[in-house]
Amino acid sequence: MNLDKKESIQSHLVDIIINKLLLKMKMDFSIRINRLSAILELLNKGYDLSTPNLVERLGVSKKIIQSDFKDYILPLFVDDKIYYDYSSKTYKAKNNFLTKTLFSADELAIIAILKNKSKDKYSDEDLSLKVDSLFLKFEEELTNKLYQTSSIEKIDNFKNEIIQIKNAVESKSIIKCLYNKKYREIYPLKILNLEGFWYLIIYEPSDNKIKTFHLNTIKNIEVLHSNFRFDEEKINSFDNAISAYYKPENEPILVQLFIDKEVSRYVMRKPLNKSQRVLKIYDDESCDVELTITDYMEIIPTIQRYIPFIGVIEPQELKDRVRKNIDLYVRKFE
Repeated sequence: MNLDKKESIQSHLVDIIINKLLLKMKMDFSIRINRLSAILELLNKGYDLSTPNLVERLGVSKKIIQSDFKDYILPLFVDDKIYYDYSSKTYKAKNNFLTKTLFSADELAIIAILKNKSKDKYSDEDLSLKVDSLFLKFEEELTNKLYQTSSIEKIDNFKNEIIQIKNAVESKSIIKCLYNKKYREIYPLKILNLEGFWYLIIYEPSDNKIKTFHLNTIKNIEVLHSNFRFDEEKINSFDNAISAYYKPENEPILVQLFIDKEVSRYVMRKPLNKSQRVLKIYDDESCDVELTITDYMEIIPTIQRYIPFIGVIEPQELKDRVRKNIDLYVRKFE
């Protein structure tokens, strides 16, 4: 056999080996995505998952399941949305955690794998930075205070519309839509989940007003090939919104609240809005806090929800409104 023919055969064998390795890697990648996605779906439905149970259910080894959690799933959920319960020896999650993000289980599985691979010593540095950036966006979305409510409006029926609008928000594209039986051209500014419901903050040029639209009732969406400009400071101000009553055009109102020890840890860990600051902490761990709102109705439902564990220190008008609501309730239902 001459040298050229020998080298040709060797080259062909190398190509076969490389192709087989690439195919195996592709299959392994796909299998892991499907497995991670299945685990996330089960956790989202409220199942407590033990390692032996998953080994039997998914037909893989104990070592692989342990790696799935240790190297992929748990690093995505650093705020204990998914955790290991040592007493029951099971993995658990807060119910419906997937509804608190626009990502699907498959997408989270891909993010988990990318995050893991980007930390590999052979990984491209640019890829690592891009994955880190994507992961930070995911963390911000998943841990956003506005998503942390006991009852989140399900987006299954209008998830496509949310994604369509989200893209328009990011590209600053004008939208034509039907809302409250009226066709409008609007500037989509920001998507927020307020008190469990999904809203789109918009600016409507026809009457020069910023408004809050309930996302589920926006119909016939058409993204136009026209872009808009808007004050970024005003858009970012909605990060302070507690509810759909937020009105950035109003003069800010300074509010001081007494927070009883029963709920102080919760309020300090998850501020009512970004302006909140602690004024005083008492020996029993109760505290006084101060925050800025734009309308009394922003804060009144929250105060009433936590009575008797939250009290109004000032302003007097807010205190009077809460007292009036309580008196009306007592008279009506006593």
